[in-house]
Amino acid sequence: MLRNSVKSLQYSINHVRKSFHRSVLLVRQCSSTSGKFEASSSEELFEQLKDKIRYSSFVEDNTLKLGYRRNKIIESRMEKARRDHATHQIRARPFPIALEQLYGERLQEPSPVDAEESEEVVDYFPYQKLVRKVERAPREEIPEDVAPTTGEWMSDYEYYDEDEDDDRKSFYGTPDPREPVSNIPCGGCGALLQCAEPSIPGYLPSQLYKGRTKQQLQISICQRCHFLKNYNTAINVTVSPDDYVEMISSIRDKKALVLLLVDLLDFPCSIWPGLSEILGPSRSIIVVGNKVDLIPRDCPGYLDNIRNNLTKTFLDAGFTKNNIKHVSLISATTGYGVEQLITKIHNVWGTRGDVYLVGCTNVGKSSLFNALLRSDLCKVKASDLVQRATACPWPGTTLKMLKFPILRPSDYRLYLRSKRLQSERAILIEEEKLRKHQARNTGSPQFATLIGHIGQTFAPEKSEGFDHFSVAQRGGGAAPILTLNEKSEDFINSKWCYDTPGVVQPDQITNLLTTDELLLTLPKQMIRPRAYLMKTGLTLFLAGLGRLDYIEGPESTRVLLYASPNLPTLICDTVNADEVYRTLLGTEYLRVPRADPERLAKWPPLQAAPDILLYGEEKHVSVADVVLSSAGWIAINLPAESEAVFRAWTPERRGIFVRQPALLPYGMALKGKRIRGSLAYREGDAFTKQ
Repeated sequence: MLRNSVKSLQYSINHVRKSFHRSVLLVRQCSSTSGKFEASSSEELFEQLKDKIRYSSFVEDNTLKLGYRRNKIIESRMEKARRDHATHQIRARPFPIALEQLYGERLQEPSPVDAEESEEVVDYFPYQKLVRKVERAPREEIPEDVAPTTGEWMSDYEYYDEDEDDDRKSFYGTPDPREPVSNIPCGGCGALLQCAEPSIPGYLPSQLYKGRTKQQLQISICQRCHFLKNYNTAINVTVSPDDYVEMISSIRDKKALVLLLVDLLDFPCSIWPGLSEILGPSRSIIVVGNKVDLIPRDCPGYLDNIRNNLTKTFLDAGFTKNNIKHVSLISATTGYGVEQLITKIHNVWGTRGDVYLVGCTNVGKSSLFNALLRSDLCKVKASDLVQRATACPWPGTTLKMLKFPILRPSDYRLYLRSKRLQSERAILIEEEKLRKHQARNTGSPQFATLIGHIGQTFAPEKSEGFDHFSVAQRGGGAAPILTLNEKSEDFINSKWCYDTPGVVQPDQITNLLTTDELLLTLPKQMIRPRAYLMKTGLTLFLAGLGRLDYIEGPESTRVLLYASPNLPTLICDTVNADEVYRTLLGTEYLRVPRADPERLAKWPPLQAAPDILLYGEEKHVSVADVVLSSAGWIAINLPAESEAVFRAWTPERRGIFVRQPALLPYGMALKGKRIRGSLAYREGDAFTKQ
């Protein structure tokens, strides 16, 4: 009898559970469509301006291209689903609280309103709030603490699961750009925790971020705060403009080589104004253009065009040919060009003095520093230590920065290095041929991306790892050497490679953007150009970050936009541009900045730079680039022997520059086919198949 009662009770519980699962599934399906109702206000705003808008990439991307009849059928089904959803919300019955106690879990998902009240999403501006104040050091010598063991620092987090596959040689762990930004702020600086981009504040390696519960993240601090708190060491730090000038000026009287990093996606916005005067007239520099892997290939000699354009920009900025010892194009992420850069440092500089990595925020200094740390630039006897970099106070401050000892390149070592590079070259050539073949056959930019290999000629043989549970260690055996003692006999006379603090250049708009908006704005893959047919009296918007007006010139001309594919575009008549921008700002039609009335009230207005007069030189050749700060740039194509006037706008008029010649003069070869009845062309290719 008792057994039958238990079976009956168990059956009832299972029945309740099945009913619960069906109900929860229905609730989740309904909540997933709630975003459509929130978007209705944006659609209403767009409908008001529909006659004034010539083109919207957001509308184009979300338009069903199945034919009129099929579109109508699908639209009617979607409308019926909306009505059914509204009816279900009215009829939905609440669950008894007793069922939660019986089942042991929450049976009801919180409503969208409750979710918003329980977890408010805060707009966080990482480059606006995380400018570190630099404290001045007293005259007495500051003791130099040892920096954390490379890779081992992640063990400080109690929930870190050690894995043999982890990158033990990296200070920065492994990022994962596919992971979304959390809504949980760092307990130290307040930046929203994320593992997508090491250069953006709030970064935690994916090993410490992915798979963690909300409670675990709430008690976590970001990597930057962890290094400051536990090791008194600043990594990837951003300082104020005044402190930056004072700190970089301390290099002026030193015999040192400067590796000057520039972001190829927004230069000259990532070149600090007056830097040539700060570093001194006789300073030797190597210009390093980073993120070359993200730039599309418009012709076989496009790298030479980029190098010449970058050199011209630095000469215009006040540097001389005597200053510039070399111009290198690299990708610190994929490793392309890093070995060639190291060879040039050995040949041009050797160990005549220290080396400083200098650059603005988000140009890739951290990635390059980490790459050089694993290369032949790092001293051999330092490379067999788990800890290969140490921290030192910046002159005159209490701020500590990372550095590592530089290898002294004797003739024999250079000979061994050149032999290794030659032996690897044949393999790299075959790999490049294979990738070109795959790129031509598939059309995928992932096979056309520039990739390099960073090796070590003098890397010692790997020794067995340190076993904390071995009998020898428990019996008092010698502990492994995990730190680098720079005052030891091996390193006391060494020259060093220093990381330096970053700064937000006044022409950049990164400090106006939230973490989510930064990840939308900064490209992660090779850019595909977007082409548009511009007619006089039209305006092209790049999200809410930039605007280009076609004032006068030929009746129509074509322009090419190079920017993140996550930034939408919109074309309207110039006379209606102010109204369109004011109405659609904060909606998905402009996307960045995000919708928030309080936030939008503080968003700086777009301001125009002086009108830009351009002259056409050759058919199908871009005459100039109009740079719209960190958002991207627009290449202008004009008929031969014609002239045109344009007007560019950005928030507070930041970072508007005209680059002549254009960075990619033959970009028209990459454009897609014209969309029928539209001012836009389909998304272009990332490379030519030549």
